Amino acid sequence: MKNILFTSIIIILTSCSQKKSNTNDLDKPFVQLNKEVVLGNYKGKIGTNLDVLFHLDNNNGNVSGFYFYKKNGIDINVVGNVKGDSLIAYELDFKKDTLAILKGNISESSINGKWINAKSKKEYPLIIEKTSIAISPLPTNLEGRYYNSNCDLTLSFFKSKGEYYYNYKSNDRSLKGKVSFSRGDNLYINLENIEYAEDYFDVSLPEEDIEKSKKYKELKKIGKRKIGIECQYNSEEIIIQNYGNSMNYYVKLYDCGEKYIHFKKQ
Repeated sequence: MKNILFTSIIIILTSCSQKKSNTNDLDKPFVQLNKEVVLGNYKGKIGTNLDVLFHLDNNNGNVSGFYFYKKNGIDINVVGNVKGDSLIAYELDFKKDTLAILKGNISESSINGKWINAKSKKEYPLIIEKTSIAISPLPTNLEGRYYNSNCDLTLSFFKSKGEYYYNYKSNDRSLKGKVSFSRGDNLYINLENIEYAEDYFDVSLPEEDIEKSKKYKELKKIGKRKIGIECQYNSEEIIIQNYGNSMNYYVKLYDCGEKYIHFKKQ
C-alpha cells in the first residue's frame, strides 16, 4: 500500500513539473527567421589582429557563405540563420563538423559580435564591416597538373582535409609543401618552403643604398634567402615571374632560365 501511494505521488509531481515546463515554453517569444536582412561582403577582424574577409548570403533567413583569413586565403564554410537582427552561424571543417560559433548583431553596415571556439569555448571579438570589394570563393578547378614544356617543369595542386598542397618537379629535384593564397583583384598562390635560388646574398650592395643594406643584414641574421614562391593564377595557366632586375634582384627557380615561367593546365 505504501509503495502504491509513493508511486502515485511521484506521478502527480512529474505531471505538474511537465505542465509547468510546457507553460514556460509557451511564454517564450517565438522569433521567426528574418528574410529581409541583406548580407553580402564584409572585411574586419577576429580578435585584435586576425584580418578576415566574409561573403554571406541570406536565403529566406538561412545563411550560407564562407570567410578566410587574409594571412592564408583558404575558404572556411559558414552556415546559420538570421533571427530578428541577430546572426548565429557555424564554422564548419572539411568533415562538416563545427569548429566555431559566430554570434553577432546585424546593422546596415556591419556585424558586431563574437567568435567562439567550439571545443575550448574561448571567445574573441568579431567585428566586420560591409565592403565594396568583390569576395569570390577559390576556384573549384584549381586542383590538377600544370606543365611548362620549355623547361620540362610540372606543378601540381591537390586538397586534403581542408588544406591545399603542391608538388613541384624538374629534371633535378622534386619538392612538395603547403599552399597559401593572396587574394585581391588577382589570385596569387604561394608555394611555401621553397627557398629563392638567388637574392641579396648573391649581389654586391652599394654602401649608399641604406635600405638594401639593412635588408641584407636582416637576411644574413636569418641565414636563409627569401622563402616562398609566388605564382599568379588564371583559369588556364599559372605564371611565375622568375627573376627581377638590378633594382630588385632575385631568382626564384634555378631550374628554368625564363623570366616568366608559364605552366599550362593539363
